[in-house]
Amino acid sequence: MERKAEMTEQIVKKEIAFEEVQSFTEIKASKTQMTMSQGQTVTLRANIPEASDVKWILNGAQLSNSENYRYGVSRNDHTLTIKSISHHDQGILTCEAKTEHGVVKCQFDMTVSAMRSNAPSFLVQPHSKNVNEGQNVTFTCEITGDPSPEIEWLKDNSVISITSNMKLSRSKNVYTLEIHNATIEDSGKYTVKAKNKFGQCSATASLNVLTLVEEPAKMIIVEKASDATSVQGSYSAKHEASKMQETSFSSSSMAEVKFESMSASSMTSMTSERMIAMSSSSMMALSSHSHVEGSSIKAISYGIPPKIEAAPQDISIESGKVLTVACAFIGDPTPCIEWSHSGKTLSSKEQESGRLQIETSQDVTTLVISGVKETDAGAYTLKLFNEFGFDTTTVNVRIRSM
Repeated sequence: MERKAEMTEQIVKKEIAFEEVQSFTEIKASKTQMTMSQGQTVTLRANIPEASDVKWILNGAQLSNSENYRYGVSRNDHTLTIKSISHHDQGILTCEAKTEHGVVKCQFDMTVSAMRSNAPSFLVQPHSKNVNEGQNVTFTCEITGDPSPEIEWLKDNSVISITSNMKLSRSKNVYTLEIHNATIEDSGKYTVKAKNKFGQCSATASLNVLTLVEEPAKMIIVEKASDATSVQGSYSAKHEASKMQETSFSSSSMAEVKFESMSASSMTSMTSERMIAMSSSSMMALSSHSHVEGSSIKAISYGIPPKIEAAPQDISIESGKVLTVACAFIGDPTPCIEWSHSGKTLSSKEQESGRLQIETSQDVTTLVISGVKETDAGAYTLKLFNEFGFDTTTVNVRIRSM
């Protein structure tokens, strides 16, 4: 009887052992549906307690632990981080691991959609300003982007050091830089940069803080008497000159100016140009006199030749993203704008396609190209010109493959 009992016990143990082996080979699986956008960074997480020999397998091929596919573990969570997901990652991605209870597989059904263009872009750019000492200054811009971009303000290409008279603020997509009681030291070029994982953009505005001058500005007047003056005109000119001899023009900053009388014969045979400097009050006195026949008084025209105040450095950008090139400038009258690519002027016909836009305000011009291609690489030249001169700058653009 004892011998039979021992044999029965051995058989039962073998059956139990057989059941344990069978349960070890049993596959336990989970499955998750996922949809992501091309270019995103994605981390997949599989919860497998007491796992060993963990593998990540994409469409039947094992992925190596690398910079693009980074393995990780945190307690019972096993992770795979894909740095920049692409259409090659679409399909079934499986985390496979061994446990004391069996082989566990966690599956992820991956769908990769086309890349969204959510790079930062300006809806409103900051504008250049001229202010007097002691005035308050506000630079405001509106920037879109998803995710919300990181914003950085710079003065003369250096990150701004916040002082007691300077304040940075944000309200939704509107970003503001405030300067209270501006001083000469606050003059310079202010740049705002916006950046997220899809791209970046920047815009620059200049600030010119002026010192208050008590002395009024002087104006230049040219008086030219024509040698073709008639006798009647000579007499009229002589008469006006005699009247003006009695009237003196003075200001706090200049000596008294008087017209000398002259004979009719000298008036008819002489062509003269005299430069007379006078203040604004003297100009008002002069304008009250009647017109001098046979002569004309004209103000010399003044202006500012175009000058590019700030332009970006050479740009390197991935294909498919939005290229933004912004340049700040000055000039009076407002200069004409001309953008060219590799020597070819960018025409309005190219802008009509919608992919290329040129936006120009009073002091900033911006070139925007959506979905850049390899053919967009090269040198982009901005030319500004008015009647007083011209200025140019060139930005080299390199397109990187994804």
